[in-house]
Amino acid sequence: MNHKLRRKKSKYQSILKNDLHIESGDNPTKNIMLCNYGLVNGFGRSHVTQLFSQYGLVENITMLPFKSYCFVSYSNVQEAKNAFDKINGNTSDVQNQRPLYLIYTDSVPKTTVLLPNFPPGLEIIDHFITDEQEAVLLEFFNENWTDSSSMKNRQVIHYGYEFDYDNNGVKFNSYCDPIPKEFEFIINAIKLRLNWYPNQITINRYLPGQGIPSHIDTCGIFDGYIISLSLGSNIVMDYKNDNDLCSVLLKSKSLLIMSGESRNDWKHGITPRKFDVVNTIDGPDIVYRKTRISITFRRVVLYEDTIKDKQNLYHILGCDPMSSYETLKKSYRKLLLQLHPDKCDSQSAAKMCADLNKAWNVLKDSKLKKSYDEQLEQNNMDSQVTLFESLHVRDLEKNEANDTLYYNCRCGGIFSLPESEVVNESFLKPLLIPCDDCSLFVEINFP
Repeated sequence: MNHKLRRKKSKYQSILKNDLHIESGDNPTKNIMLCNYGLVNGFGRSHVTQLFSQYGLVENITMLPFKSYCFVSYSNVQEAKNAFDKINGNTSDVQNQRPLYLIYTDSVPKTTVLLPNFPPGLEIIDHFITDEQEAVLLEFFNENWTDSSSMKNRQVIHYGYEFDYDNNGVKFNSYCDPIPKEFEFIINAIKLRLNWYPNQITINRYLPGQGIPSHIDTCGIFDGYIISLSLGSNIVMDYKNDNDLCSVLLKSKSLLIMSGESRNDWKHGITPRKFDVVNTIDGPDIVYRKTRISITFRRVVLYEDTIKDKQNLYHILGCDPMSSYETLKKSYRKLLLQLHPDKCDSQSAAKMCADLNKAWNVLKDSKLKKSYDEQLEQNNMDSQVTLFESLHVRDLEKNEANDTLYYNCRCGGIFSLPESEVVNESFLKPLLIPCDDCSLFVEINFP
C-alpha cells in the first residue's frame, strides 16, 4: 500500500472508531466502507449499485444522511475482496473526479430514517391533481411563457396582481393579467376544501440547481393562507425558525398549504442544488431535480373601504354592474392613460389613479366581482330596510313541520329561513330576512 492510501486509511479508520463505533482491519470482510463518496456529495444508491454489483451479489447498501461515505455488504468475503482490489485507489466511470478509497469493516451502522417534522399549520396533499391535469398545465406554460419574466435565480409570471419584490407586497398601480381560466379547476378544488379562494397567483419556474431564499410572505398584504402546487419535479423545501430546521419533500402534483404558525413564524425556502436527499423504501437516497414549476396562490387583502359602497367601483370606471368584462377593461385602460402624469397635471391624479387601479383589481376578478356585487346589493338593501334585530343563526328556532328556521317578530309575524339554505351554503356575511307580515328585517349572522 502506498503512502497516500495508508494515510487515507488511517483517517477513515478514525472516523469509524470514534463516530460510528465500528472496527476496521486489514483482513477482508464482506463489508466495505466507501470512504469519500456518499449522499452529501451526490453519490446515491444507483451509483453504488452500478459500481459494486459488477463484482458480486450486493446484499445491502447503507447510505447515511449528510455524510460523505457509505457502506456496501456482499454475500461473501471473496466478492468483497474482488471489488476492493479493483476499486480502491482508482477512479470510476460513475464518479471520475477523484479516486475512490475503501476499507474493510467488521459491521455496518444501522440505516438512518429521515423523520418528517412538519411545522404546525403545514399540510401536504399528495396527488392533488392527476397526471393528465398536470400535463395540461405544463403545456399551458410551454405555450404562454415569456422571456421577459426572467429573474436572477428563476423565472416568474404573475396573475391578478403583480408581486412587488422590493416591498414583498403587490403593485396596486400596475396592470396585471387576470387569472386564466385554465386554473379554475384548481381554485374550485381549493375552495371546496378550505372555503377560500385566491386573487393573486405567482408562477415560478426552477431549473435544476435553482432555488429561492428563505422568507416569510408578508402578513397584512396577504391573508392567512399561502398555497402552492408543484409540477414537473419533486423538490425539498426547508423550513426554519429561531430554534428548529426541517426539510419537507414536495412531490410533483402535490398541494402545499401553509397557515397559522408555518405561514407566519417559519421561514421557507429552496436551497439551490441539483439533488435532494429523501427517504425511500430502501432508506435515504438522492433524487436529482428536474425542471419544476410551482403555482403559488395568495389572497390580497382588500381594505373595507374598497369593497364596501363608500365609493362605487363601477362609477370610478364610468360603467355599471351590467357592463361586460371587455367594456370594464377598455374603460380602465382609457382612464389610466388620461391620468398618466405626462398627460394630467392635476394634484389629485395620483389618488384618482390609485382608486382606478383598486377598482379594476376587484372588478377584473370574477370571484371578487361577484362578492362585490353581492355586497353592493346588500348595502342597497340596508339603506332601504328597517332592521329589527341582529341575530346569530343559533338564535333561530326550528320548525320540524316544514324544515325551516324562524324567529318571531314583534308584530306577530315571523322571520323564516329554509333550513336547506343553511345546510347547503357557507355564508361568509350576514343575511337579511324579511318578516312575513310587516316591513321589518332581521340580520342573520353565520359562523
